[in-house]
Amino acid sequence: MLTAVLVVGFTLLFLWVYKTFVNPQVVYTMSVSKCPDRWNYNSATGMCEPAYKSECFPFNPDSPTLDSAVAKCNVAQSCGSFWPGACP
Repeated sequence: MLTAVLVVGFTLLFLWVYKTFVNPQVVYTMSVSKCPDRWNYNSATGMCEPAYKSECFPFNPDSPTLDSAVAKCNVAQSCGSFWPGACP
């Protein structure tokens, strides 16, 4: 009987210490990438540039016209690409 009480007590103490001090957490944040797929961000110009042959021109991803996920998704789709985090 004493052994069972000690095991339960140790287990509870271990779980309390684990939760209080180690506190494992998984944090997932959905972030929108700076440019669509197959586009590269040029930090010198501040523009997204296509990494494939395209009729689309480089653009500034920080433009006020691209302030919504829908606008970003439309730009990517019109250039035959996909914008991770913006397009459903």
